[in-house]
Amino acid sequence: MKAVLSIAAGLILSFSLASCERDDPDPVAGKGGNAILKVTPQHHGKNIDSCTIYIKYNAQDKPATFDDSVKCVMEGGKPVATFSGLKKGKYYLFGFGWDPSIGMNVKGGAPYTITQESTQSYNLAVTED
Repeated sequence: MKAVLSIAAGLILSFSLASCERDDPDPVAGKGGNAILKVTPQHHGKNIDSCTIYIKYNAQDKPATFDDSVKCVMEGGKPVATFSGLKKGKYYLFGFGWDPSIGMNVKGGAPYTITQESTQSYNLAVTED
């Protein structure tokens, strides 16, 4: 009788564990996906065309080093830095450039999360250096 109860308890435990839902692990950001991120730097709402955008994979805070960088080019009448082939995940973006209207360098950064592998646009706020 004890053997039957032990086997029954083991089966119940096995079915219980098998039916539990497991959370998907956090996606690992970086190259190898289908997402395209188009970043436009803005200073007080005005597009900054002389800017380089830096990106760090798997980060939400400003890092000491970056994984990649792209200079802004005019696209559809506005400056855009395009990062392609990205996977879902967390990124940190940082821009450094020149605002001719004030004659000063501008810089700024922010975290960005890609939740689906599609083309996404983001306005990155920068401020006086």
